[in-house]
Amino acid sequence: MDIVDVFLTFVYMGICYGIGKMIQNRNSKNPLYKKWFMKGLSAKLWGGLAFALVYTFYFDYGGDTRAYWGDAKVLTQVLLENPTVYFEVISHNVNNVSSEALDYLLRMSFHAQQEYYVANFISIFNLLGFGSYFSTTLLVALFSYWGVWHFFLLLVSKYPRMEKQMAFAALFIPSVFFWGSGISKDSLIFCCVGLFLYYINKLASGRFWQMGTLLIIAASGYFMFVVKPYVLISLVPAVVLWRTLHLRDNIKNGFIKAAVLPLVGAIAIFVMVYALNFLAQYNARYSVDSFVDTAASMQGWHYVEGANSSAENGRGSSYTLGDYDQSSWKGLLKIFPAAVNVTYFRPYLWEVGNAGMLAQALESLVFLLATVYILLKVGPLKVYGYISNDSFLLMCLVFAMFFGFAVGFSSYNFGALSRYKIPSVPFYVAALLILWEKTRQTKLDQRERTVKKKLRTNAGVPGFAR
Repeated sequence: MDIVDVFLTFVYMGICYGIGKMIQNRNSKNPLYKKWFMKGLSAKLWGGLAFALVYTFYFDYGGDTRAYWGDAKVLTQVLLENPTVYFEVISHNVNNVSSEALDYLLRMSFHAQQEYYVANFISIFNLLGFGSYFSTTLLVALFSYWGVWHFFLLLVSKYPRMEKQMAFAALFIPSVFFWGSGISKDSLIFCCVGLFLYYINKLASGRFWQMGTLLIIAASGYFMFVVKPYVLISLVPAVVLWRTLHLRDNIKNGFIKAAVLPLVGAIAIFVMVYALNFLAQYNARYSVDSFVDTAASMQGWHYVEGANSSAENGRGSSYTLGDYDQSSWKGLLKIFPAAVNVTYFRPYLWEVGNAGMLAQALESLVFLLATVYILLKVGPLKVYGYISNDSFLLMCLVFAMFFGFAVGFSSYNFGALSRYKIPSVPFYVAALLILWEKTRQTKLDQRERTVKKKLRTNAGVPGFAR
């Protein structure tokens, strides 16, 4: 980090705050913008800066974030030096490019399709940030806040009495605004998830005629599809449940209303399986077998014994889920609870090996204690009742569980897991807060009914009115 980086960091921090203030002023009639927008943006920007500093001075191997930035710099360089071969380079067809384009391609770290899409996108911010890692990080944080903020708006639209709780879930979870604000897939993916859900909800509200809404849904869905398809595969069944059960709320017959949930659940599972099979016809990497093979490959990369498993190489915090049968669904279902558990409740305190893991372990401990407390305080039957009667809450939990399984099953490293899981953590935390609020509100309603009943009873007692 040289003097130019320091200067550009201050300049772009000011620019980002200026843009944020302009957006806030344009939406000044909305009290949510006045109260929360700049606070959330501050968390995002400073989280991104902290992320960049950590990967500059603590994790000196650089990680994926530095590799993405390096590839983005190559793409920026070719655009400025040799614009005629720029489109050859971004096409990433190494078997059919000129020697000039191939020279640029060979300088890049990533050559897989998913990573290359991310590098292409990051190059836009790299160009605007004059090639600085820190200014590029701040611009990525500013852009990704677009989706995070709209996720918050969606949460508050569903639970207007829980404004503070939803602000915490969407904007202020420490691990999310740290790991989800730097140059990474996960920052952009969480942005896409927030936009996708917000505009799906807008579309379902009857505003299908707005071309911008359709374009944002298509663009965010496509980005998830090409970069991390399992995010979309986890999200689509949850959205199907949400929107279908939302219609169920208009049904008056109690028996039919209760029967709809398992029926729609079965439809959602069918949609997910059909989507997997459909995708596998076009690309083998979307098949179930490919998912298991890819997970096994990542497990082998992250869970390494010996000299190459040190923290300096980014693999000093491995975990395992134990043995399982990779050839059957039964084997995957067997480790489903363990995979979800590791995503939200591990590492345990006794598994901590460094300062980064300690912060992760403390947050996981809070999630575990909150989950156990709510389950015991509310009771499993009431929890089921709340979930089955709230389509949005059900969507949050379905996505959190499916996504939690996918990343817990494939990561096998707490450091990698802390980044991969960030799109689902706000959903899980929001679900816990919603359950707690429903319980609190139910008690308040019961107390109010009791007081009214006593008043009606005492109203008939002679002399009570006096």
